[in-house]
Amino acid sequence: MIGDAKEDFFMKLRLFSGLAALALAALLAACAPAAPAEPAPSPGAASPAPTAELPTPVTEEELPALYEAEGYTVVEVRGYLDDFVVEYTYGGSEPRLLDWVFGETGRRVYLTGLDADASYQITGPGEVRFTTGGVSSSTPWKGLPESGTVRVLVDAYGRVPEDAVQTTLDTVETWLDPAEPFYMGWWENGRPAAENTRFEQVYDARIDADGLSFSFIPNGDSMERFGSFFPAATTIPSFETSFDPDRRVFTLRLHNTCLESGGAETDEIEEWIGEGTYPKDLYPYSFPAGSLGRDSHFLRDVTIAEDGEDVVVTAVLTERAYRFTVETSNLGFDNIPSFRIVFREKNPDLDGRD
Repeated sequence: MIGDAKEDFFMKLRLFSGLAALALAALLAACAPAAPAEPAPSPGAASPAPTAELPTPVTEEELPALYEAEGYTVVEVRGYLDDFVVEYTYGGSEPRLLDWVFGETGRRVYLTGLDADASYQITGPGEVRFTTGGVSSSTPWKGLPESGTVRVLVDAYGRVPEDAVQTTLDTVETWLDPAEPFYMGWWENGRPAAENTRFEQVYDARIDADGLSFSFIPNGDSMERFGSFFPAATTIPSFETSFDPDRRVFTLRLHNTCLESGGAETDEIEEWIGEGTYPKDLYPYSFPAGSLGRDSHFLRDVTIAEDGEDVVVTAVLTERAYRFTVETSNLGFDNIPSFRIVFREKNPDLDGRD
């Protein structure tokens, strides 16, 4: 017991000595002159903070090999300052794709896919403007021409303003000159498809305040024609426009379309497509030929008629009908495709002043 007490005494003595030494050191430090403070950093832009995953800088010559290593085929590389726009495909097939590549870090940002007939140009840092003729790269269909601008929002290090998306896309609404021929529909080998095996019937046609509206159902003459309406997806019939400037007559031709059909058995139709898709008493169905009604702001003397395997709509354009566009949609759970021809007046802000 005495030995334990003695050992305890010396432990307390060593602890007291250590505390005293610390107190003395603190007192001396307080009396010493203060050391000069480190100079504050001057204000300026924050330096980039690349991560370990960040790619290394790249050159134009290196880009094709980098893409090919991932199974892509580079079509073209365009330089802009220290950066690049790479046009490429997967395995050499459509669609064509565009990336913006930062030369400083090798960072790639996907811009957009391009339709088969699209062209593009670099208009600024991280900015590309594109135009198309409307030919789809994924389906044999020609629609409205398009144009737009896609912009990269991230920088070379992947920083995004306020956690936004990496790119933004601004498209320009397409307005067509009614005096110029226009085709929308099935497309093959750079021209309208020679044969179209999809048969349709006009379900409704009418004059709107700013144009014309049409909707369509299957041709009900036979199950073969009825079924031709549905492969892949229902869509409006192919159509083309023309214009007679002397009479100001605008003509719309709807291919493989009729005003009247019937003959297919209702029970057979419902067994094939399902009950309730169309009304039981839909066929035989007829839309009357002749006038579509009173004149409008843009149209006069509008008539509709069958012409062989097609339906033809004619209208006299008023002087106010300066440009038109096409809007497509689908009704009845995608079983009644429809479209509108929409006209507008001349707009000095869009079209310029004479």
